[in-house]
Amino acid sequence: MKRTLFFALLLLCMASLGHAQKAVHKDYYRSAIKAIKNNNLAELAANMKYINNVDSFIPLDSYHSYSLLGYACLYKNKSAIQKLIAMKTNIDEAFADEIFIYDALYMAINNEDEDLVKQLLTMGADPNRPYNENGLCPLAASCNVNNVAIASLLLKHGAKANGLGNLGGDYIECPLIKAVIKGNKDMVLLLLKHGAKKGEKDEEGRTALYYAKQQKHTSIIQILEKAPGN
Repeated sequence: MKRTLFFALLLLCMASLGHAQKAVHKDYYRSAIKAIKNNNLAELAANMKYINNVDSFIPLDSYHSYSLLGYACLYKNKSAIQKLIAMKTNIDEAFADEIFIYDALYMAINNEDEDLVKQLLTMGADPNRPYNENGLCPLAASCNVNNVAIASLLLKHGAKANGLGNLGGDYIECPLIKAVIKGNKDMVLLLLKHGAKKGEKDEEGRTALYYAKQQKHTSIIQILEKAPGN
């Protein structure tokens, strides 16, 4: 009886220790995230000593999770971003929602951080990575935030000017159509210069010219009508 009780207590202690270790392990991640948010690099460095997997996803809420690099991008902490990149963190997996995983490039584009976009592309980030079944890609994302400089960087690194087309989703993320809807003449000119087809259609079968006329963007209508090709 005593022997059985002894082993039961031993197992209980071991289980408690395991849970305690997991809790402590989790606290290092949370402490690191807090340090990133507060721009406390010394505290971040102190916590990183105890973190084995720098690329683990840590939930922000029920729908979104980030790696430490993702949190650094989320809180726009450039110093922390550089520190984590120096630690060889995975730039291809920074943020996840309920369905998809996004890279650091996607977050840099949404933050309109031109320097980081350039750095990530130089490091090998894919300028044609599909983010969902609708063809959302880095170039389409740059059109969403209306940033011509970032779009130019992406195109120089091999981004497809027409986007990725229909990948099986209900919608089609067409960069040129996005640029027209935004009324961004410079973006339209940039995309056409790099080979975007003015006749590219969305899921409704509508072209960039259709939207330019619908929204009465006179200068863009003229550009599209004069552009070669279909």
